[in-house]
Formats: sequence, C-alpha cells, structure tokens
Amino acid sequence: MTSLQEIIVILSDLKQSLIAFHGVNPVYPPPNKSETMARVEEYIKLVVAAISRGDWPLQLPIHGSDKMMTWKAANQRRKCLLLFHLLAKSHALLRTNTTSTKRDIYYEDVSLWGNQPVLDSTVTQMTRLLNIPRRCLNIGATSKGLVAGSLNFLDGDGKLVDCQSPTGILIPNDVEKLSQFRSKAFHILLVEKDSTFQKLIDDKIESFIGECILITGKGYPDVNTRRFLRRLWDELQLPALALVDADPHGISILAVYRFGSQNLEDIEHLSTPQLRFIGLQPSDIEPLHIPDEAKLPLTQRDRSLIDSLTQRPSVTENQLLHEQLTVLRRLNCKVEIQGLTKIHPQFLSRTYLPAKIQSKSWI
Repeated sequence: MTSLQEIIVILSDLKQSLIAFHGVNPVYPPPNKSETMARVEEYIKLVVAAISRGDWPLQLPIHGSDKMMTWKAANQRRKCLLLFHLLAKSHALLRTNTTSTKRDIYYEDVSLWGNQPVLDSTVTQMTRLLNIPRRCLNIGATSKGLVAGSLNFLDGDGKLVDCQSPTGILIPNDVEKLSQFRSKAFHILLVEKDSTFQKLIDDKIESFIGECILITGKGYPDVNTRRFLRRLWDELQLPALALVDADPHGISILAVYRFGSQNLEDIEHLSTPQLRFIGLQPSDIEPLHIPDEAKLPLTQRDRSLIDSLTQRPSVTENQLLHEQLTVLRRLNCKVEIQGLTKIHPQFLSRTYLPAKIQSKSWI
C-alpha cells in the first residue's frame, strides 16, 4: 500500500470515528419569518414605551429567558437609540424580503454609527436580545474566506459553483441558501492564512494527502467562513483538519472554529466540534529542529492570550490542547507556518502534513 493509499484509509477511519464520537450535530430550526417579524415588533414597542416613559436605567427581557439586558450609564442612552434604529431596519428588511450586510448598513449612515465596531456590537446586542440568529433578521456579513478543491454546489440563485480554482473562490455571503454539495474529497484542510492556502494550491497538496477541500478565513474567521465549514461537515461528513500558526493566536483561531466564539455560539451555532488540530503544533517545534531565524519570542500580549485560553472551559477540558499552550509558554517562542520553508520550500506539503496524518497526530 502506497503512502497516499494509507493516508486515504486513515482519513476514512477518522471520518467514522468522528461520526461515532460526536454523532449528528444538533439542528436548531430558526423561527419563521412571521414569528421573527412579530418578535422584532414586540421589542420595538418595548423600547418606544420605555423611552416615552423616560425609564432609566432601561431594562429589557431577553427573549426566552428570565434574564434582563440593562443599560445604566448615561453614555449608553445613545446605544439604546442605535438599537431601536437597528430593530426598525431589520423589520424593514423582513417586510420587504430583502437582505443587507453590516457593511451596507454602516455606509448608509456613517455619521449615525461613527465606526463599524459600534454597528457590530449593536447587531450582536440585538441578536442576543431577540435570541435569533442574525441571518434570520436579514442582516448578513460580507465574506472574506476562500474555498478551493474538490467541491461544487448550487448557490442561492441555483447556479453551479465549481471550487476547482487556482486561486480559490470567495465563500458566498448567504451560506444558508447553498445546496446540493458534491465532493470527491477525503477531508477538509482548514488553513489560517491566505498565503499558506495559496502555497498549498500551488504545491498541488492533493498529490500528497489525497483529494481535499481547502478553506481559509484569512486570519480570524468571519461568520460566513465558520458557518460554511459547519455546513460542509453537516452535508458531507468529511473530517476537517486545522493548520494554524504555532502561536497563541493560531490556537485561538482554532478554538473559534471548533468551540465557537464566546459572544455568538449559543445563538448562531457556528462551531464545528469535529475539527481536529493537525499543526503546526507547538510540540513539533523542537523535534523538527526548526531554525532559530524562524522562531519569534513571545510578547506580553501572547502570554496574556495564553493565560486567557488556558482558563476557557473548552480548553481546560481538552488536556492535549491545554498541553500545547503549556509547551508554548515553556519554549517562550512561536513559529508561523511559513517557518517550515526554512527546512525546505515544500516541507509542509511533501513531508509535514503527510507524516502528521499517517501518524494520526491530530488533537
């Protein structure tokens, strides 16, 4: 049996073990359009009534919960008005059966929002208050992630999208409307950075680890990239392996894909718990004898992030992942994926990834 055949068998076994261990991801059907509109109208009335009475501090019930969302400080009055504006905007989008991205909403009235993060936090606040995924409110996000490899599907307009591209294609904005996923791949390789994504395509990575689907979120992933990965597992049950930098930020990005972000996961359901960490693992730095010029010292910000990650329940409950952070702190250095080119220009594709899969060295 050749090395490539061995890898394909190992990936097939991994697929079955992930299905057996995790089972089927839970499905959370969103409220229908009329229910969503009614909920938005309910909260518009609550905000209007509170403002007309001059209520302050302002308290609103979080839908489906006994908890309250509270605005106390004087500088939060404007945030309440922005929330009201966004509720009205969402209602208009639902009523007219149209969608808009956060970026579009921001540029419709830059002076109102001031900056994009203000709008982003207001959207998050609204989804939490209504307990509805943002996509159900007809407010989307602009994709920045790319996908390439053995995959095709139908977009929201019913057009066939073929991902066999030498540079990758942009992940569609409306991931929920994609359908009829087809692939001959044996797995998904999720890559932190666009530069590594492009190099793997150029190196013809499928020649060394079998047909695969490549995805990159170009750093910290956007909602659409995370949702796209989750949908690929739900539709195809292909094992997904994450390739990130051996640094705290790489592991943080891995955690967002696998466990979800602390702000949105309970509402948006974006995580892919079946994702496994293939590299670049901090525990690989010493055995690979990575040259010193490829190593960077940890900064204080890096150490603070390590401390933060080690306190997250999702990490503390995963001993092997926790140990990788311990290794990082002990080595007091970090290595980017590109650092492997210091060993050989094609070391990542020809040697590292095939060896990691053959040895089943994922976490």
